[in-house]
Amino acid sequence: MQPTQTTAIEDIVMDMEAAWNESDAVRFSSYFAEDADFVNVYGMYGKGREAITKAHDAIFRTVYAGSVVAYTVRSVRLLSPDVALVHIDAQLFVPQGPLTGQLKAIPSVVLTRQGEAWKIASFHNTFVTAPPPLHNNGQVRN
Repeated sequence: MQPTQTTAIEDIVMDMEAAWNESDAVRFSSYFAEDADFVNVYGMYGKGREAITKAHDAIFRTVYAGSVVAYTVRSVRLLSPDVALVHIDAQLFVPQGPLTGQLKAIPSVVLTRQGEAWKIASFHNTFVTAPPPLHNNGQVRN
């Protein structure tokens, strides 16, 4: 991948971080394609920039109110000249409410080039947690 492409994608991620930290759902979702797919850390699915904006506006006012995220681009892989797969390390500090504390996640993001700009086609977020304990036979223990 050319450095300018990597830089453009990293700039998007850093601006999304800033938008989150300012609780700006419109700016955060502006990097998504109109028909983008979004899966949150709980497996809830949303379709389209408008739905992504509304959902983030709601969480910025409720469960993630006052939260601060730090994004680090882990990898950028060009799948074709106009499609990139990006993995992000996300650390979220939630100051109050049911999710108080430090949360870690890894979003997997697919971006497509639309003219000169990159837009997010798909964003799938996954909490980073310890796996459940296993029995000797490989079955998950309750």
